[in-house]
Amino acid sequence: MQFTINKSDFVEGISKVQGISSRKTPFVITQHVKITAEKDAISIEATDLEVAFRGTYKADVKDFGVITIPAKKLYEIIREFPSETIACKVMKNGWVEIADTKVQYQMVGMDPNDFPSLPEIKDIPFISVDGKALLDAIEKVDLSGGLTSEEKRPHLIGLLLEYLKDEGAIRFVSTDGNRLAKVECALKEKPQDDFLGAESKVILHKKILPEIRRIVESGKDVKIGLSERYFVVGLETETLICVMVEGDYPDYNLVIPKEIETFFNVEKSMFHSVLRRISIFISENYRAVRFKLENDKLTLYIVNPEIGESKEEVNLVFNGQPFEALFNPRFFIDAIAPMSSETVRVRIESDKKGCIVEGDDDPSYLSVIMPMRM
Repeated sequence: MQFTINKSDFVEGISKVQGISSRKTPFVITQHVKITAEKDAISIEATDLEVAFRGTYKADVKDFGVITIPAKKLYEIIREFPSETIACKVMKNGWVEIADTKVQYQMVGMDPNDFPSLPEIKDIPFISVDGKALLDAIEKVDLSGGLTSEEKRPHLIGLLLEYLKDEGAIRFVSTDGNRLAKVECALKEKPQDDFLGAESKVILHKKILPEIRRIVESGKDVKIGLSERYFVVGLETETLICVMVEGDYPDYNLVIPKEIETFFNVEKSMFHSVLRRISIFISENYRAVRFKLENDKLTLYIVNPEIGESKEEVNLVFNGQPFEALFNPRFFIDAIAPMSSETVRVRIESDKKGCIVEGDDDPSYLSVIMPMRM
């Protein structure tokens, strides 16, 4: 096998697989990337057995062939490569040479026949989604962390994708047991009635979120569809495939508090800054910050024996009775950071019930944050 390719195209393709190939699986070869050279292009494949990527990029192919080489090291090499054109070929000893006139790398690969086969996606109905809208939705439901104790029940902490037929939209719901995020994303066309099957909802692995972000970061429209047990996101030359999670997603509506009439409004950027400052004193063992609400102010206070104490006051108007509750401020930071609204509304009434975080300019998005035990 031998081909020459533009550096930027090669970097773009290999960068898309770094998240997938970095995950540990029972097979070392999944930390490799499979490159197939044929006609006037190369295809790049990666999989962790649950999420897979396939992309096609233009190249000057002299000899057809297939190789598998470590994805991380390949990315480091081509990212720092001094020339704008990169030449790759398989040597007689089976190693892969990456070189130009002044620089030469030789890498040991593995047998391409041992690389897991990617699912064949053919003749499935796709619908178009605005790339920027999908990226915005992904940012809002990407709850970092998650519950490691629930890994044996992935359907409980997976990402719910629900088709809202009447609204012409899809809804994403994500939770980690301490908070919940819900957001809608409008479709650019009306899909078939059975787009998501009889139940109009499926569960995806949350680890697909950063991979979708890499696919849609350009802002181009993307196609989404289902093929048997696979969820598919695709551009013209790139496809992301994810195995759907089996199981029943819990009724998220039971988590969203109803009829909370008390609330306060706060300017987003100011509130974000306050939360970031108070979070400085958070540690692994001390994450709770006391939120004291009164009619004319919100006081945030933390005592961390490992570090010290911090206190900050925010002037605002709260239309409820004074009370105190403990929250992890980083949950509020995650909730409001992706908002486009300049004003945040927090619906809250006690230390026994979760609060709702929303914004007037984000009507399709809300987050629920549960209080910590006093």
